[in-house]
Amino acid sequence: MKELPYKLQAIIVTKRPEHLFERLHAHLLDHDVAARLSGGSLFVDLPAVSGMLRLMDGSIEVDIAAADLESLYFAKVWLQDAVAEERASETIRIVWSEDCLQRHLPPSFSVLTVDDIVDITPRMRRIRFRTADARSFDTLDDMHLRILFNFQEFADEHASQGSRQGSSPSDVSPIWRAYTVRFVEPENHIIAVDFVLHSAEGPGSRWAARARRGDVVGAAGPSGGGCGDAAWYLLAGDETALPAISRILESLDERATATVVIEVTGPTDKISFTSQAAVETRWLYRDDHGGDRRGLARAISSMKFPDASRKRFVWIASESETANAVRATLRDRGLTKEEQVVAAYWHRT
Repeated sequence: MKELPYKLQAIIVTKRPEHLFERLHAHLLDHDVAARLSGGSLFVDLPAVSGMLRLMDGSIEVDIAAADLESLYFAKVWLQDAVAEERASETIRIVWSEDCLQRHLPPSFSVLTVDDIVDITPRMRRIRFRTADARSFDTLDDMHLRILFNFQEFADEHASQGSRQGSSPSDVSPIWRAYTVRFVEPENHIIAVDFVLHSAEGPGSRWAARARRGDVVGAAGPSGGGCGDAAWYLLAGDETALPAISRILESLDERATATVVIEVTGPTDKISFTSQAAVETRWLYRDDHGGDRRGLARAISSMKFPDASRKRFVWIASESETANAVRATLRDRGLTKEEQVVAAYWHRT
């Protein structure tokens, strides 16, 4: 582990530590995070976070170090979310070090208030939020933010506990999800986020479907990185990738060439793109193939890629199984880690 100033320790108590250890490893790979296995330990080294998970008898020991409190906070959130996915099948308990219990919100926390709601397609809803510091989100280096959907419940719980001396830690876990900042109007204190209204409702889709003007959520960021500089781009994904692909295309100039491949349910999910670059777009419709979700991976595997003499970059976001298949294709084509971002934005249940 790298020597970084901020620390987090925890013990995950479980009847099946080997199974959970494997699932946590898979969770990291789903999110395109390189993890190194050595004996009974799993090591992660990122620019701002370094971590180790150690397999023990009846538990997993966790040590994480971070360059700043924001990174440390979201490393803890990642661990909570990854463990929560496995709690349906068994009882799992996380015992945190005492200082971890005091970190309720990240340093960049802000409040977003719904200002306007517009449906872009039958399954895409754009929500404009008013916030005190919209300008901080006006960057292409970090195109995403995290939204705290149960902000009110979380705030009420901690306010209640703060008024009770000697109270135990909160049972309310923050529900954070990452979204692309679609655009920013800094002079109007506005940021816009496009939400896909999934049939299988997640917390973000469920909240967006019921949102009303004046509703409030929490936010953190910006975060998540941007898009590499290149002469040729492949931008691909499903409905969840459309906001980021739209914003990337808007950032390209006339010297760039982009191939865009999008898999959606049907023609009503199509949107228009704006770009100064030379853009070739291909839409794939699942309804034409009985709902088959393998079309995107197949389309990318059959593509011709420029050779390494041309500066190239691939940005793809989709369901996790598709993302894994695309990563394998890019490895076969010889693309380096620096030439690609492949993100699993969601998991099929």
